[in-house]
Amino acid sequence: MSADRLSAIIWLVIGGTAVYGSISLGLGTTREPGSGFLPFLASVFICLLALIIFFNSWKIKPGSGANLFTLWQDVRWKRPLAVGLITVGYILVFGLLGFALSTFLFLFILFRSLERLAWKKNLLISLVSTGFCYFLLRFSLEASLPKGIFGF
Repeated sequence: MSADRLSAIIWLVIGGTAVYGSISLGLGTTREPGSGFLPFLASVFICLLALIIFFNSWKIKPGSGANLFTLWQDVRWKRPLAVGLITVGYILVFGLLGFALSTFLFLFILFRSLERLAWKKNLLISLVSTGFCYFLLRFSLEASLPKGIFGF
């Protein structure tokens, strides 16, 4: 089985599961959309793309496309694994430390460990990015953000 065909089947299953979940949330109407309306549209789009890729994979001559094993050769796992672990850490401390501190630490650790930015530049970028996101979420979108143990 070609890698395109296998990935299309996997994305079709994921999209179908998301369609089912979004319907259970409630689609609402076009005038008053429910909480499952946008996830439903996104998951239908994923399913359509998966079907297009699946049917196009039959047009490719056997042996000319990449198979599953050649796609994973020479993959460098260090950076994606580090990003994944740092993100898991961010998720774990988000409720405890609150939005501002956990986001700042997340960005600071991410930039310092993966991008090797200088301390001052890293500090400035992390502070400005966290402040911008906080302002956007808290005041523009009026989202409630966790304050954490320090109250900010």
